[in-house]
Amino acid sequence: MGTARSSIPQNAVYGMANRYEEAGETSYAYISELRCGKPPWVIMLFSAASFQASYTLGLIATASHLAGAQTIDVGLRTGTFRGIRTANGTEKWLGVPFAQPPLGNFRFKAPRPITTTSTAVRDASKFGNACPQVPSQSLGAPVGEDCLVLNIWRPEGTTSTSKLPTLVWFYGGAYTNGAASDVAYDPTRIIQRSVAMGKPIMFASVNYRLNTFGFLASSTVAPEDLNAGLLDQRLALTFLQDNVATFGGDPSKVTIWGQSAGAGSVEAHVLFPPRRKLFRAAMADSSTGPFKNDPPPSTYDKPGKPFTRLLAATGCSIRGATLLNISNSMIRSTLNSQLWQPTIHPASFINERPSQRVLRGNFAHIPYLAGTNGPHSAKVYATYVSPQRRRTLSSITSLTVWRSTTAHTHRTSLTASNFPADDSSLGAPFNTGDSLFDRAESWYTVQNYLGPRRLFFENAASRQPMFAYYFKEFIPGNNPDLGVFHASELPLLFGPIPNAVETDFANQMLGFYINFVHDLNPGAEWPQYTKAGKQVLQLMRGNITAIPDDFDVAKTDFLNSARVLAEFQK
Repeated sequence: MGTARSSIPQNAVYGMANRYEEAGETSYAYISELRCGKPPWVIMLFSAASFQASYTLGLIATASHLAGAQTIDVGLRTGTFRGIRTANGTEKWLGVPFAQPPLGNFRFKAPRPITTTSTAVRDASKFGNACPQVPSQSLGAPVGEDCLVLNIWRPEGTTSTSKLPTLVWFYGGAYTNGAASDVAYDPTRIIQRSVAMGKPIMFASVNYRLNTFGFLASSTVAPEDLNAGLLDQRLALTFLQDNVATFGGDPSKVTIWGQSAGAGSVEAHVLFPPRRKLFRAAMADSSTGPFKNDPPPSTYDKPGKPFTRLLAATGCSIRGATLLNISNSMIRSTLNSQLWQPTIHPASFINERPSQRVLRGNFAHIPYLAGTNGPHSAKVYATYVSPQRRRTLSSITSLTVWRSTTAHTHRTSLTASNFPADDSSLGAPFNTGDSLFDRAESWYTVQNYLGPRRLFFENAASRQPMFAYYFKEFIPGNNPDLGVFHASELPLLFGPIPNAVETDFANQMLGFYINFVHDLNPGAEWPQYTKAGKQVLQLMRGNITAIPDDFDVAKTDFLNSARVLAEFQK
């Protein structure tokens, strides 16, 4: 890192933001106010352009009260919040805290409920902070540690007696980035469509802590503080149970929904349900788990693993109470490659291997809708797998193997035989001409999405209503090299619809989701997944039809075998 040359004004959340120049590139680094007996440590490093965008966005957000907008006050147990009525038929309250700020000694700890009632009327016309991560203009809000807030939208004219179903959204982002304020997750289209269908619903989006702040794991972390990001979500759901009726929602009609890591979060709540019923149904778009990997905390203490790397970056000791005072000192490249994710401990949120719960049927027996995209993960592979890792299939698969002592030749050879080279059936419809790319894309899809979905559905089908989909629509205008990539369905649901030719299909697909939230059934066209009739709904423009769940069975059987599940700590 270069030498600090100048500084900009104090930041209310992180402290000093210093300017650095190195190799001709100007960057800024947030400096922590907390120390480990040494100088303050860098929290994040990012480009000058991204800093300026975030800083400007923060100034805009601070003065974002909409001139002339009609305000609406709602009295909650924690105080009165002043939302706004928009011109598009919705009413919204943004940045409503559901927990005490996780600051100071409460950094990295389980969230704490708000126990007092404020006497002041709080402005709820703008988003609260996005949780700590590399700033981005798409986040729609400045970044800060005081970030445990949620947002509520409802149809115009809703009253406290309306008792509407509520859809709760958890964003994805590999448990590393994302925010409820992201412009891509504006639910206006969803609410408008629900009203047009005569099935009005409300929508809530939840911030939760990410990366080191939300998923710090080590044998030195107290079990009750592990998986803090998931605990944030659970406290938000509890807050909604206590307050959603005031907005006009029915607390007994809450559906949770997420995509990617957000879908993995949904599955975590379903597999490890709370004692108090906080939701009645769940939807998961392209879930990554929670049985992607769920290693025990001690795994993170090993050489090369995230906690050890964090200590090396900060120079902090793991002994004593200093653990809760260390800072996230990862520079941009380190932050993006950290594999923080849910972890297992008998006394934590996830108290055993998720796959074992699935096999025993020990989970919440509620209506469930989920699916995968196909071919699925080209975008993920191209974005996150380094060129050095792309040389062989075994080096790529080793990215998600935690028990390296068991990642031996037997598993490697079986992986190679199940995902052979030069197999045209593996290729996505984009003809990359790169056999390794196609093999890796196929493996990643089955390993992280199709396999977990099929394992859960086959074991849950006899216990509860299950509805599976296979999204196969290539949207004109998307990069053909990426095929039907990860998250490509979301613009059809949230909008804006990326291509006018997709309008009817997008409305039909969104209608399925709204039906499920409102009625617990997506509709007559969508067959229930049963043990006797394993059918999934193919979602494709002009070809929405039920198909058998019989594709890539040999591959999912291999990856869902007891030996491989154990090796990948699922």
